[in-house]
Amino acid sequence: MLKSHLNAIESILLSQSQSASSAGHPNLRGGPREWFIRDFLDAHLPGTLEVGQGEVIDSASPPRPSQGRYRPQVDIVLYKRDLPKISLAKNHSAFLAEGVVATIEVKSKLTMVGVRRACEVSLENKSLNRNIPVIAMGGGWRPESIISYVVAFDGPKRIRTVVDWLPQIVSDLQTTSSFLPELIVILGRGLAWRLDSFSVLETHASAEGHTWAYLEQTDQNLFTLFVHMLSWMGWAMPPANLAGYYANLLLRNVWSC
Repeated sequence: MLKSHLNAIESILLSQSQSASSAGHPNLRGGPREWFIRDFLDAHLPGTLEVGQGEVIDSASPPRPSQGRYRPQVDIVLYKRDLPKISLAKNHSAFLAEGVVATIEVKSKLTMVGVRRACEVSLENKSLNRNIPVIAMGGGWRPESIISYVVAFDGPKRIRTVVDWLPQIVSDLQTTSSFLPELIVILGRGLAWRLDSFSVLETHASAEGHTWAYLEQTDQNLFTLFVHMLSWMGWAMPPANLAGYYANLLLRNVWSC
C-alpha cells in the first residue's frame, strides 16, 4: 500500500510540474518546491520534524560573513523541532547543525551546474561540527553528518548521465564522494545513490567505480527516497532526556566565547 500511495504522489507531483511548465508564468517557478513540501514532506514526515528553509550553522559560524564566504541558503531543512533555532526573517532561519538531520535541494530541471551547486551545499553542511552527546540520541542509525538529498522534476533522459557528472565534480571541489549527496532523485525517471549510504538497498543496479549506483525507473523513486529517510528516522525522534544535550550546547556556544 505504501509503495502504491507514494507512486501516486510521485505521479501527481510530475503532473503539477508539467502543468506549470506549460503555463510558463514566472510566478510558478517556485511551484515544484512548494508542492514537494506540501504533498510529500508535510503530509508524510512525523510532527517531531520541522520543514524549514535557511542556513545551517555550528558553534564556529561567524556573524556577518564577508562576501564570498556567505553560508549557502538551503531549499529545505529537516530539523528536530525540540531544538531552538534563530529566526532571521519570516521564512528564513538559521538552524543549529546539531538539530539538522537532512537537507534537500529541489530542482525544476537538473543540470550539471545544478548538481554541482547542490554538491557545494552538501560539502559545506557536512563539514560542520555537530558533536551530539550519546544522551541526545534516539534509536536507529545515527548519520555521521547531515544527510543531503537532491530532488528534481526533470533532467537528463538517462540517470547514468548524472552519475557521469559526479567524478568531475568531486575533482573540481577537491573532496571525496562522502561529502556529496546521499541520494539524487529525478521523479519519473530514476535515481542515483552513494553505495556506502544505502545499505538497505541490495544493489543490482549499475555502479560507477564502486562508488555510485543508479536505477532507471518511471516510479518508486519517491518511495525509495522515503525508505532512505526511514533509515535515520529513529534517530530523529526526540530522546527521553535532553538535559545533557542542552548543557553541552550551552557550554560550547556560550561559555566558550
